[in-house]
Amino acid sequence: MKNFFILFIFFNSIYNYTFASGGFGGGVEQISQGRDKEKFHLGKSIYNIEIEISKDATNKSETQLTRLEFLQNSLPNPEKKRVNLPKLAGKLTDNQLDALEYFLSIRFNIQLDKK
Repeated sequence: MKNFFILFIFFNSIYNYTFASGGFGGGVEQISQGRDKEKFHLGKSIYNIEIEISKDATNKSETQLTRLEFLQNSLPNPEKKRVNLPKLAGKLTDNQLDALEYFLSIRFNIQLDKK
């Protein structure tokens, strides 16, 4: 009987460890303080359209369109349906576009080429 109880505890603990509920490990990595944190939150605001974006098209719209299409295609499928990044082409400043790329590279683990 004692051996049965010990085996029961052993297999129960392995089962609970294997099929534990809760979140998954490896979420969004921690961002450092200061400028990177501001850049991250600016990119997040742009991604969620929480800030006002200029309606004026600039002469950099073709370059921005290429970068935004790459980001759009790199998103997970549910996010691709939720957002339309190429529509922001020509409406973002260089700083805003860099912040958006920084946010997406951390949030969705998108590998960007170093400039």
